[in-house]
Amino acid sequence: MRRDHKPYSMRLLVNFCRRVYTSWRLKPQFASVGSGLEVIGPHRLEIWGDDIHLGDNVHIQTARGQMSRLCAWSYAAGPNGPAGRGRIDIGSHTLLTPGLQIVSADHVTIGDNVMIASRVYISDADWHEIYDRLASPGPRAPIHIGDNVWLGEGVKVCKGVSIGANSVIGAGSVVTKDIAANVIAAGNPAKEVRKLDTEHPMVKRETMFKDINTYNKTMRYLHYLNHKDNGFIGWLRQLIWPSKRG
Repeated sequence: MRRDHKPYSMRLLVNFCRRVYTSWRLKPQFASVGSGLEVIGPHRLEIWGDDIHLGDNVHIQTARGQMSRLCAWSYAAGPNGPAGRGRIDIGSHTLLTPGLQIVSADHVTIGDNVMIASRVYISDADWHEIYDRLASPGPRAPIHIGDNVWLGEGVKVCKGVSIGANSVIGAGSVVTKDIAANVIAAGNPAKEVRKLDTEHPMVKRETMFKDINTYNKTMRYLHYLNHKDNGFIGWLRQLIWPSKRG
């Protein structure tokens, strides 16, 4: 489709159904979840494990053909130590976009105001030993992603890594070692490209939520502007017989 042809009333119905599904089906699967959770395409979000925590105003987006997955894995005793389980902590005002996978056998911590682009993979374990391929989850070490970090599309973050606050990781990068705060890093393995100007004002995602009522009104108005001229007949025609017209 060239654009969304739903009438505004259908947009409101879709939004309502999404909120109900999120509240009924997803929220009970988290160990803790703050206020303002919003999930676009909640049926395409897979949650596994009982130690996953979300802060306030976490926004999760999925898309057709791009399932997102949050997995805190439990495991039995083995060559690498006693039985245990992974844990995932995601801070407030964080944006997670389609195709994201966070898989933990140790501890993945994501700070506030973090933005994670599509198809990012974060894992704190190797999941198999090099010589004993049946030994799982293999070597593991915690991951820490600092406040206001931005991970570009297709980034991979490996076990034992820390990424400092405000840093940006370029698309397609593989982070195998610590990245300092306030830098742009890119490559495989990811390395510092340049430093950020720490004197420059930094606008964070939390700014949107300082007045939650204003935020909600703004989002409803934007939906209205996008759908106000759509009619049921035109919507049905585009579903059955798409064309370049309107």
